[in-house]
Amino acid sequence: MNSIKPTLLSSAIALALLNTPTVQAQSHHNLAQSSESAKTQALEQRIKELENRLEKLDALTQHQPALQTPISPTVDVKKLTNEVHLLERKFEVQEEVADANAKKTPIIEAGEKGFKITSADKKNQVRLRGAVQVDNHTFTGENLAADGKVLTTDSFDLKQGRIWLEGYVFNDVAFKIMPDFAASGNILPDAYIDYTYHSAASLLVGKFKPALSLERLQGDSDGTFLERAFPTYLASNRDVGVQLHGGFNFTGHGAEKVAGPIDTKNQFTYQIGVFNGAGDDGSPNNNAPDTNDNKEFVGRIFAQPFQHSGYSWVEGLGLGIAGSYAQPTTQALKNQATPIGRNTYLSYASLNTGFSAPTANGDTYRIYPQAYWYAGGFGLMGEYAVSSQNLLSTQTVGKIKTNRTINQTNTAWQVLGSYVLTGEDNSFGAIRPIQAFNPLEGKWGALQLAGRYSQLDVDSDTFLFVDPTKSANQARAWTIGANWYLNTNALIRADYEQVSFDGGAAKGGNRPTEQVFATRFQLAF
Repeated sequence: MNSIKPTLLSSAIALALLNTPTVQAQSHHNLAQSSESAKTQALEQRIKELENRLEKLDALTQHQPALQTPISPTVDVKKLTNEVHLLERKFEVQEEVADANAKKTPIIEAGEKGFKITSADKKNQVRLRGAVQVDNHTFTGENLAADGKVLTTDSFDLKQGRIWLEGYVFNDVAFKIMPDFAASGNILPDAYIDYTYHSAASLLVGKFKPALSLERLQGDSDGTFLERAFPTYLASNRDVGVQLHGGFNFTGHGAEKVAGPIDTKNQFTYQIGVFNGAGDDGSPNNNAPDTNDNKEFVGRIFAQPFQHSGYSWVEGLGLGIAGSYAQPTTQALKNQATPIGRNTYLSYASLNTGFSAPTANGDTYRIYPQAYWYAGGFGLMGEYAVSSQNLLSTQTVGKIKTNRTINQTNTAWQVLGSYVLTGEDNSFGAIRPIQAFNPLEGKWGALQLAGRYSQLDVDSDTFLFVDPTKSANQARAWTIGANWYLNTNALIRADYEQVSFDGGAAKGGNRPTEQVFATRFQLAF
């Protein structure tokens, strides 16, 4: 309401009072009888009281919205004041309720990194992720064994079909549960809990990748080629156990808490683990129990000495070494296969006459020196692997059975180079395109070219047990590839690989060279 002028109201009230019979009588009496001054003073006092009330009413109404009708001078100001205070308290209560609800309402997000729900206090989070990989393998050239048997088959393959949950509770307890519906036997590759209370010491328990091969530790959707190189297959794929890990920074940057089997965010990292032991390229099927009391010890240190130094060309340089030691008892051996074609070239089931299938028995160890370097669009990675184990077999001659033991030391190495042509930074993780694929707007995503050479040498003593006409003693693979990143989630890979062998054919001949062209369509979020 517009402010009511006290003078106007006072005049109006005075005029109204003068028009009343009582006031008129008093006026005539005052004019006629000056002795009745007391009544005149009483009237003046009444007018002053009304003026005071009007002034208070005017002060109150300056903060109130305009009214359609004038306020009667007889309105109870105290009553209006109480109503205003009541409304103010109602608003305060509503704000308190809204604030309390806001503290309980979760934050729901959906984007290129998946779908996640985070508690309002950000101490709990659940993230839904997924990955689909569909491959095609087309083999070219001569892919026949010496006896004319076809060694390779062109095919379309569902490589991965994963949906998984990851996140954390109570701020420090991270978790991951990742089933793979495309896997034939091992349908639960990862299932772990990681207590990341401090960046320098976190405790990881469950099923995950042991910290051995550098390329194996890459995300399964982040590799440069469809499949990993020879050194990877001398390390365990997954294993069940416990691992202490942590990271440090020495350049003034605070260390970050990182959950999971690998840490690339800190300047110096370490992993120390105890596992059941899965063997070369081995992985337990789901919750398969251990068969003996012997355990495998795994350790790894890795340093990025120039991280956060400000020298961009060397910030992405990383150097490390990993190793393992175990004493397994009658542990099964897994055949070795070519990197992309995935065809067996070393079979522990193809035996010389009189020998049983060998098993790992006794001391085993692995050594993995490793390094990578990423600068701008350029990327380089390399590692060397030594896998030594005692193999036990039973030789039968007539009715006599004799246990035979050999020491097998296989070695492998690889060098991988890549370059991103479209201006994005190369990375040990996924490449993130500057522009998502949209040809109508002249946007084509990111393009990466890569080349790799890899080699594996089989210990010659192996062929005391294994038939040399069906298993090669050396395999050499060179690979070229192109990766087209349509956006941060979708990718098309195209690789060509040629693998040549020493041995593996009848009469001491060489197994035919394997040539394969392979493509992958991938969606990962």
